[in-house]
Amino acid sequence: MVKREKSSALCIEDNERYQEEVGFYKEKPLEAGFIHPELTNDGIGVENFLQGKVIFITGATGFFGKVLIEKILRSMPNVSKLYLMIRAKDKEVAEQRLKNEIVDIELFKCLKQKYGEHYEAFMLSKLVPVVGNIGDSNLGMKEELAIEIAKDVQIIVNSAGDTAFQQRYDAGLEINAIGPCNLMDFAKKCKNLVLFMHISTNSVKRYSREGRIMEEKVWLRDSMERETFISEATLLEKEVKLASDYKKNFKDNYIAAQKMKELGLKRAKEYGWQNTYGFTKALGEMLIDKMRGEIPVLILRPSGISSTYKEPFPGWIEGNKLVDPVILYYGKGKLTGFPLNPNCLTDLVPADIVVNATLAAMAKHVLTAKKANINFYHVCSSTSNPLVNEDLCKLIYQHFKSSPCIDSNGRPIQVSEMKFFGSMQDFSAQLWREVALPNQFSATTGSNAKLFEIIKFKERLEHLGTIYMPYTFHSYWFDDSNIQGLIKSMSEEEKKKFGCDVKSIEWKDYIVNVHIPGLRRHILKEKGLSKM
Repeated sequence: MVKREKSSALCIEDNERYQEEVGFYKEKPLEAGFIHPELTNDGIGVENFLQGKVIFITGATGFFGKVLIEKILRSMPNVSKLYLMIRAKDKEVAEQRLKNEIVDIELFKCLKQKYGEHYEAFMLSKLVPVVGNIGDSNLGMKEELAIEIAKDVQIIVNSAGDTAFQQRYDAGLEINAIGPCNLMDFAKKCKNLVLFMHISTNSVKRYSREGRIMEEKVWLRDSMERETFISEATLLEKEVKLASDYKKNFKDNYIAAQKMKELGLKRAKEYGWQNTYGFTKALGEMLIDKMRGEIPVLILRPSGISSTYKEPFPGWIEGNKLVDPVILYYGKGKLTGFPLNPNCLTDLVPADIVVNATLAAMAKHVLTAKKANINFYHVCSSTSNPLVNEDLCKLIYQHFKSSPCIDSNGRPIQVSEMKFFGSMQDFSAQLWREVALPNQFSATTGSNAKLFEIIKFKERLEHLGTIYMPYTFHSYWFDDSNIQGLIKSMSEEEKKKFGCDVKSIEWKDYIVNVHIPGLRRHILKEKGLSKM
């Protein structure tokens, strides 16, 4: 166990190189084909570019999709229509999901206040649920509706995705790789389409790359040193068949799921990616590029998307994502440390900043789009506003020290400063001392169920450590020159209404007063924990 790895030469050297490269690259021209527009007093027209537009959004019931929809309807109510793809067996179920998972949720309370008794009518006048599945060859839509959407739609936003790092290989391929192919096939039928927007991830980088990661295409060719190069489409076909054949070997659904996760991780690492999520998302990007033809494409690569910073209100989040399980286990006294290098970086961006960046980039490229163009944007914090792991851990400790969780007996749970472990072996040994040994006597004198519960909890924590180690010890950071150039072209009014500069994040305020209270309110369901 290492309390503070000041002697970690690798990451200290990397941080020095990081500082040098940040200064160096600020003067470099962009390498992704993006040309900074001339500054004007009018900006880029973000607020009005969606006037009268029809948008088709996939992933509408996901965390990011909901924040995007809310922002559009609140700030751009003159949008004509939003077609929202929703998985459902029929139209009635899709309409019910729209009501339960979008219209009626707290995220939209500002719109409810604005429209009052007319709120639901306003929402249903703008939102059209579409029964479909991005993994189906025809997107799972009825033919008549597909024809109608193809005739009307001007912008496609693909925010669908399986974001689990260790996902089933067949599921990851279907939604992250096959899905974008199917959507691009549909896009080619849309005669009035002006932009295809794809929400990707910074995880598309290969784990072998270090230093500054530029806003440019990902390539398969570099990862195929040991075999003859094949096209992305051929590779996808090969991997889908492999996954399908492999799944047939297992009749038990639980065993099949575990084996499919193992296969995905194995195949991802063979091609040079650190997990199935990054590999399948990278493959999706590559296939979009190959298939796009004359369609203008915009690819946004956010880092970890976290709770809202300011809009529509601070701290809204759905799901237990990214570092959040570690934060909550620590706050509840079930975890005292984690495997990480304190000198390396955590890359997080609040959801509302990612959404604002999405809309600003869309506006720029809708108004100036040229056929056959493809542009990339990193929405990441590691270059422009780096958050060092040790600082993050101190902020987490600061929050729970001043506002502890309460145990089942009504007593505050005291936490100590977070410990840092240099290896999984050290982490596992500490877990055994903290989790297993203190409970060993009660477990052996109690029931086998208690012992099993203790072992499973230890394994769950070890699993978290294994998943996140490639990120908590990483020595790379993400160039965001295109986003910074975009911000320079925005008017002061646009920067206020569609703020997307990660430099505006004050990490102490966000982590201590916004994000963790948001987790405790929306995930742990604690009461009285709005922004502190």
